[in-house]
Amino acid sequence: MIEVVSLFREQDTRDELGIGSIRDALADFFFPGTTTLQTRARYFLLVPWMYTYYENRKVSSEKIAGRLRQDEIRLIDTLKEAGETGVIGERSGISLHRFPSSIYWKGLQRWGVCRFLGTTEQYHRSLDRWYEGNRQSSQADDYFSPGQIYNWDPDLPVRPAEDSAGTHLSLTVTEARYLRECLRLNCTGSLITVLVENTDPVDDTVTFPWLHPQMDMFPLDLKDKLEHARNFSESIHGAALLYNLMLAEKADQEELVTNYSEELQTWWNEMNLRSKAWKKWDRLAFWSFATCLGRIPYMTQSFADRWLDALLGANGITKPEKSKTMMSLVENRERSLKRARSRFVSQRHLELWSGAASAGQIDFRWRVAKGITNDILRGLNSNRKDRHAHSR
Repeated sequence: MIEVVSLFREQDTRDELGIGSIRDALADFFFPGTTTLQTRARYFLLVPWMYTYYENRKVSSEKIAGRLRQDEIRLIDTLKEAGETGVIGERSGISLHRFPSSIYWKGLQRWGVCRFLGTTEQYHRSLDRWYEGNRQSSQADDYFSPGQIYNWDPDLPVRPAEDSAGTHLSLTVTEARYLRECLRLNCTGSLITVLVENTDPVDDTVTFPWLHPQMDMFPLDLKDKLEHARNFSESIHGAALLYNLMLAEKADQEELVTNYSEELQTWWNEMNLRSKAWKKWDRLAFWSFATCLGRIPYMTQSFADRWLDALLGANGITKPEKSKTMMSLVENRERSLKRARSRFVSQRHLELWSGAASAGQIDFRWRVAKGITNDILRGLNSNRKDRHAHSR
């Protein structure tokens, strides 16, 4: 429940019109192991380092959750004092509901860093049995030894000595190479793997993956799938804008009505600039790609298809705010999902509307993936910079 509530706090992850299954299926394909709550790549190492430290010292199943919470709170303070950006819990501190160990757990499994297949709670409960079943080395700091069954990848880089390395979120070249290798082995064919192998870091001006300046270097099949993702993202964005415009009109919020009317006009103009792309778009191929990635409910696909049918008409791009069919489609979709909580039905829920419900264009977790990719690429490049500085 905490995870669900946390997701709803993120504007870009709200799913007012029920298209999250499509969005998440594509996001998991392009950027496996990521979530909207992740920040920096080094957490993929900080978390297993904490756990292997506990395992070395045989911290019991009963005590490990408490120890972990204490250390993760301490980590927040240490990283803040170091002036790091992207610190999880920087604002919440001790009241944080989801810590890095929870946020990164599935990603650690997906990237092959964590070998335990269950949840964090199941892992904690299993430790006492694991200690009994494995005769560990008597050396406290020698986690990996022959003949053991491991919960963590034996190739995990050695945790730096606390007195020399300090705690930070920048990757060393060894750590960056390790994470790149994890992606190569466990996320073959994904966009994030291609990025860490073949590209350079990008700045905040690259707001979507299909705008990457080195996209020409991507494999042809991946570029084709990115084009599908772009087409869906841009076309369905109009439904989100229309939804917010309709709510603004219903709530008599004149300023928001003006803002969303202008945003819809800008969106419509941009849609028209890509008229050739819409004529070439093979929607059957798109749905074949999307549905093979995960379960997409029939009603979700039906809503998206009907929206696209109305939008991409024979006479060009339809203006949604001028189409009764499209307005009815959006309202009926929201009503069917929320029922009595629908903002078109409940005045109370309309009053709770923030003014921007799912208004951001879908980027398939690009914001998060870009930051993690940049961390790895900068870590890989740090060796080159160090050599250059030394030669000078």
